[in-house]
Amino acid sequence: MAGRDKLDKTYIVRVSSCWGEDMKIYVDKIPEDGIELTDEIKPEALLVDSEGIIFIKPINVKANVSKSGTEMFADISLEALVEYTCGKCLSKFEDVFKKRFNVMQEVKPAEIVDLDDEIRQEIVLDYPMKIVCKAECKGLCPNCGQNLNTGECDCEHGGPIENRPLH
Repeated sequence: MAGRDKLDKTYIVRVSSCWGEDMKIYVDKIPEDGIELTDEIKPEALLVDSEGIIFIKPINVKANVSKSGTEMFADISLEALVEYTCGKCLSKFEDVFKKRFNVMQEVKPAEIVDLDDEIRQEIVLDYPMKIVCKAECKGLCPNCGQNLNTGECDCEHGGPIENRPLH
């Protein structure tokens, strides 16, 4: 996690690996009252893109990190601009991906904690099961492929499937 200012750089570090850069936090350097860290993570570093979902810009990360005894707590907020592909009409549309979650981890003195796996897992867990551009999306005509949100088709049995007679 590359810090945005001098203060952040004393608490976090980005380490290059074969997967990109990993977000690591120095446990010993977390002050007693905690710290707020901010960063941007490139989506390719987390390997989070999937079919129908593309992160357009880096993922903004804000983490309030504290520790108590042998436990570290992180309240993490993620935000990123995402391009989705509608599962019904195949149109592309943009939306803001937002996610907030907590991580609690047992730590040892002088340990360096990597939060990338937790961030990756939370993003994947929050992927929508069915992506639609809008609740009333009409989809594509199954006969000619016309996007029924943008106009009617000239097919004999045109229109959405729910409006077609049973055969």
